[in-house]
Amino acid sequence: MCDFSVQRLLKYVVCFFVAAVFLITGAQVSFAGGRDEDAVSHNAGKDCLTSGCHASGGWKRFSLGGTIYTDSDGTDARAGAHINVMDANGIIVTLTSDQLGNFYSAQSMTAPFLISVSYRGRMVKMPGAASGGGCNADGCHVVGLAGRVSISTKDLDLAGTVTGADYKSSTDGTVLANAKVSLSRKGRIKYRTTTDSAGAFTLKSVKANEYTLKVTRKGYKTYKQSYEMKQKDVASLEVMLNKK
Repeated sequence: MCDFSVQRLLKYVVCFFVAAVFLITGAQVSFAGGRDEDAVSHNAGKDCLTSGCHASGGWKRFSLGGTIYTDSDGTDARAGAHINVMDANGIIVTLTSDQLGNFYSAQSMTAPFLISVSYRGRMVKMPGAASGGGCNADGCHVVGLAGRVSISTKDLDLAGTVTGADYKSSTDGTVLANAKVSLSRKGRIKYRTTTDSAGAFTLKSVKANEYTLKVTRKGYKTYKQSYEMKQKDVASLEVMLNKK
């Protein structure tokens, strides 16, 4: 009776060992398969909507496709960025760039497109509508013209000066110290500072995005307006407050 129990125990141990090996091997095969799927993406930086590729008669027809980089020179691919697209009929799709920076959609969409890109709290958008879906096409986002589609993590400073004036007697502004300057999104303040004795301020490392700019100072009317922070060529702000 004892020998029979030992044999059964050994049998269970062997079965458990075989099952464990199978599971481990299966996990390795699944991981390799994931990498093979990523390898389907190819030709980063090329126009995938050209004839003979993904425009018609190719492996798959795309309505929109491109590559996103860390800067406009196309230095490195930007993986994990979200590309938000709205077509002429109001159809909205959100794409995610892969390890090569490539993004593409086979969904039926109609140009022109409104396109924005977001990445870790940053957002940039095209100033106008895109007439076609080939973002890497000649004459579009190539180095030397508009530059590559890109979103940077090198956040820039936003500087400016606050002045105040009594428009009843004069429109000449005088510098205002201790004015409060803030940038907020969706009702939450993201950046804030106070002007110095010369009325100057600097908000450090502001992520590219759309904000509400607010400037307040005791004895003056509140200044509030929409502000879009760029990822390059950021101009200094000149804000004038009106006396109450």
